[in-house]
Amino acid sequence: MKIARILAAVAATAALMGPLSAQAAPAPGGDTASPDIAGGSTTTISAAPYAAQISFDATGTNVGCTGSQISASWVITAKHCNSASLQSVRLGTTYLEAGGTVKTVAARYASSTGDVLLLKLSTPHYGSYVGLSGSFPAIGAPAKVYGWGDQTEGAGTMSYNLKTADVTVAGQGTDTYGGPSVRTQSQSGHTLGGDSGGPLIVNGKLAGVLSTSSILPSPNPSSFTRYYNDHASVSRNLSWITSVSGVGAS
Repeated sequence: MKIARILAAVAATAALMGPLSAQAAPAPGGDTASPDIAGGSTTTISAAPYAAQISFDATGTNVGCTGSQISASWVITAKHCNSASLQSVRLGTTYLEAGGTVKTVAARYASSTGDVLLLKLSTPHYGSYVGLSGSFPAIGAPAKVYGWGDQTEGAGTMSYNLKTADVTVAGQGTDTYGGPSVRTQSQSGHTLGGDSGGPLIVNGKLAGVLSTSSILPSPNPSSFTRYYNDHASVSRNLSWITSVSGVGAS
């Protein structure tokens, strides 16, 4: 998969031929590229207290991906965000690169089969954790996504406030590494660069980790329902997640 920013030049063609799909890449500043939410709405960390900012420096001020805290010592994000420069995670804040608590990443564990990366924190962070879904969500199920990503295709500027959007489960697909994904149809908004690794929440549980998303035309369309996202499936990767982190379905 090519990174969304590289493919932005073909957005006009995408509008004519149907939405293309690109890796939800880390935002500029990281070594990789990631997706923000176009449309949707701003929210606060209280709506998703487990939402995490994945930073490509030691101080939590070079955020390029989104993640989710699943226990006091573990954060889950996308494997395509993995990099030697991924050094810290900022937790417990609404605002990009400000507030909350910054934790050093002690170790990174990448799945061999899907777009899933587990980050072990150097010291525990006690707060609110998201439960892991043990089953694949039903087609048509309403869901939410969260992230600090771009608000227009190729903008390269992440949102200062945490954002959210409604999506609908459309079925099973594949993530950027060919692993099983939960495919969603965008509704009130659409994921973009910087949202990579962010949570897909179905029935209050983490059902997926953002991997790829359709490229949007510029300016943003009036409706996002032609556009799709693929989220690495938590339930299909659950045995590996549990074997590494000790965290199971809840």
